[in-house]
Amino acid sequence: MQDRALYDEIIRFFAERLNVGVTAVDTDLFETGVLDSLTFVDLVLYLEQEFGIKIGAEELELENFRSVEKIAAFATAHTGMEKAGAA
Repeated sequence: MQDRALYDEIIRFFAERLNVGVTAVDTDLFETGVLDSLTFVDLVLYLEQEFGIKIGAEELELENFRSVEKIAAFATAHTGMEKAGAA
């Protein structure tokens, strides 16, 4: 399970930078129209800047970014935060 603080941080990005509310971490962001091609680019740039990661073109699969939960898992996998949060 991802850390709630990481979920909150990603949800805050949507609220503050994209002016959209995300009500649940498992909401399909593409299906609901929260993410489209332009906002997707903003999200990728945010993740690279906020977490200091480089996202290659081969990783830009929509499934990795479909929900806050999946975005958090993607960021965790790229930064090693999962190891730091494991007990």
